[in-house]
Amino acid sequence: MLSSADLHLERALFLAALMIFFGAGFLCTLIIFIMNSLRKKNKNGLYYLLAFLISGITVASLAATYFCMLLI
Repeated sequence: MLSSADLHLERALFLAALMIFFGAGFLCTLIIFIMNSLRKKNKNGLYYLLAFLISGITVASLAATYFCMLLI
């Protein structure tokens, strides 16, 4: 039988992973957008979507690897 503490821990880990993914993706996309705006380069929305996804996945996987290494 699962206790209430287990459910809250799983939810907290899931929310932390989402915050890391979306935070890193948004920050990297914002930086790329500002750099392209200053350089007067026009990019389409797919470019920024791919930058968001790639940076979010990369940082989330690096964070997961780091926390796994702390546990071992």
